[in-house]
Amino acid sequence: MIELAPALPLPMSHATSAVRVEPLVPQGEPEWEAYVRRSPESTFFHLPGWRRVVESTFGHRSHYLTARRDGDLVGVLPLFELKSLLFGRSLVSLPFAVGGGALADDSAAAAALLDSARALAERRRVDYLELRSERPLFPDLLTKDLYVTFRADLRESEEALLKRMERKRRQMMNYAARAGYTYRVAGKEELPLFYRLFVENMRHHGTPVYPRRFLAAILDQYPGEANLFFVEQDGRTLAGTLNLLSGGILMPFYAGHAPAAKGATGRPRGVDDFLYLALLRWGRENGFTTFDFGRSKRGTGAWQFKARWGMDEVPLAYQYHLVRAQELPNVSPANPRYKAFIALWKRLPLPAALLLGPAIVKRVP
Repeated sequence: MIELAPALPLPMSHATSAVRVEPLVPQGEPEWEAYVRRSPESTFFHLPGWRRVVESTFGHRSHYLTARRDGDLVGVLPLFELKSLLFGRSLVSLPFAVGGGALADDSAAAAALLDSARALAERRRVDYLELRSERPLFPDLLTKDLYVTFRADLRESEEALLKRMERKRRQMMNYAARAGYTYRVAGKEELPLFYRLFVENMRHHGTPVYPRRFLAAILDQYPGEANLFFVEQDGRTLAGTLNLLSGGILMPFYAGHAPAAKGATGRPRGVDDFLYLALLRWGRENGFTTFDFGRSKRGTGAWQFKARWGMDEVPLAYQYHLVRAQELPNVSPANPRYKAFIALWKRLPLPAALLLGPAIVKRVP
C-alpha cells in the first residue's frame, strides 16, 4: 500500500532575504527542469517540455514564473492563458494536464508565486486563476475536490493487489487471462493506429478529440518518457494507451478502443481488465514504483471502474482565485448544461468529430 501523507503545510522560511518572482527565460529551462525533477511534489506536466507541447499544438500564451532568493531558484509556477467564447478566459496551471500548481521550497516562496499569479490574472482580466495541485497549498483560495486519481505501489506483489480487488473484478481477470489477449509496447511510429482507437473512445464518451499533432508532440518532447501500449487478439488491435513515464511513475494518460466488431454489442469481454493488468505487470518488470491511474471525476463510469481495482484513492485539490467570475467554473461533462451537446457528439459521424473536435478542445481549460 502507498502511504499517503497528510496534507502538511510547506516549511516556513527562516531566511531574511526577500523572494523575487520573475518570468522564466529560455536559458533558464535546464535549471527549471532540474528543480522540477528533484521536487517531491512535481508532476510530469511541470517539466518544460509541456510548455512546448501546448504552445506548438494550441498556440496558447504561457507565463512561467520563477521564484528566487539570493539568486537561487526556490520555486516555480507554470501558467497558461486560455481564451474561449464558451468557457471564458482563464489562467491555468496546467491545461490539458492532471497536475500543475506551485512548487516551492517553503511557504514564503509559494506565497510570492501566488501573489504574482494573482496580479497577473488581474492584469490580464481573466475570469479566474486555477491551480491544479494534489493538495491544497493555499488556505485562502477556493478549493474544488471534483477529481481524484488512484495509485498502486508497484513494489507490492500482484497477489496483494488482487486480494484488495472486488470479487467480480478478480473473476474478470481470470477470464481475461484465458481469452488469448496479448500486449506489446510501441513508439511514435504507431501513433496513427493509436489515434484511430483514441478517436473512437473519445466520441463514445461524447468528448471532442484532441488533434493528432498534440499526441505526436508529447511523444516527440519526451523520448524515453512516453510510449504506446497495445492489446491484441488474433491479429486485431483492440485497445491501447499512451503512457507517461517519469520519476518512477507509470501513468496511462490516454486510452483508446477499437469499435465493436460487426454484429457485436460491445468490446470483447475483459479487454480493459487485461489492458491495465498487463500495464501493471509491465511497469513492475521495468522498475517503476508507482502506477497512477490518471484523473477521474467522482461518480463517473471511469471513476467506478478504477475504484474496483483496490488501489488508493488520492483526492486532487484544484484551487481558484476569482477575478471576473462570480462563482467557481464548472466545465465538467457532468454539468447538466452540456448534456445535450454530449448526446449530440456521440451521434456525430467520425469524420465530423475529427474535423470539429480539435477546434473545440483547444478552448477547454
